[in-house]
Amino acid sequence: MRFSLAVAAIAAPVLSVVAQQNILVTVGANALLAFNPPNITANNGDTVTFQFQSKNHSVTQSTFADPCSIATAPQGIDSGFQLVAANATELPEWSFTITNASAPLWFFCAQTVPANHCHAGMVFSVNAKEGTAKSFEAYQASAKALANSAAAPSAGGAAPAASGGAAPAASGGAAPAASGGAPAASGGASPVAASGGAGAAPAPSGGASPVAGASGAPVVSGPSGSDSAVGAAATGGSNSTAAPPNAAGRVTSSAVSMLAAVGLAAMLL
Repeated sequence: MRFSLAVAAIAAPVLSVVAQQNILVTVGANALLAFNPPNITANNGDTVTFQFQSKNHSVTQSTFADPCSIATAPQGIDSGFQLVAANATELPEWSFTITNASAPLWFFCAQTVPANHCHAGMVFSVNAKEGTAKSFEAYQASAKALANSAAAPSAGGAAPAASGGAAPAASGGAAPAASGGAPAASGGASPVAASGGAGAAPAPSGGASPVAGASGAPVVSGPSGSDSAVGAAATGGSNSTAAPPNAAGRVTSSAVSMLAAVGLAAMLL
């Protein structure tokens, strides 16, 4: 009986050692953005070894709530980027040991060049319970959803730029310019053209009588006729009997008319 107990006592530690295992997870196998297997079940003392098989990936710890950001409370573990050459004969590995199997662990690849690997669904979990709110599928779906939320601002930014920029520019710039130009045309053409053109029009109406018999246009251009001898004589109201400068012309014209009439009468006789 004592022997049996002794054997049992010796066998117990051996069984516990055998229970600890090394779980291999490949990273980027076949050039895919994936961990394989994507979710594992591990016990305390188990070692999880990641073998990087292509490209440039990492194994970075996150949280279920924020799948694509490294955990900070407490600080998450991180393999760093592991670059694998296309013709590599030795593959880099990185591992850690499970110390609390009761708490699920969440990991992702932090590579974002040329594309965000986490947003593409490259995530991994330890002891995630299938069929629960915190399953691997739910974790991966949350990571992929971040790709849509990241693209939404850029799409929504373009639309406001078009509607908030082009439309206001057209309505706030072109329309005001057009409406502001119309008043300028109506307010400018009437007051300016009318007042500028009216300067010539009022002058004839006010000075048409005094200069009606004058043939000189300069006399018409001045309302007071101060730049014309005829205008000055007409508006000055002078009683002077001095003949106007064009009196000689008027006399000559009358004499010619009289001679023409006499000549015509002589011919008729």
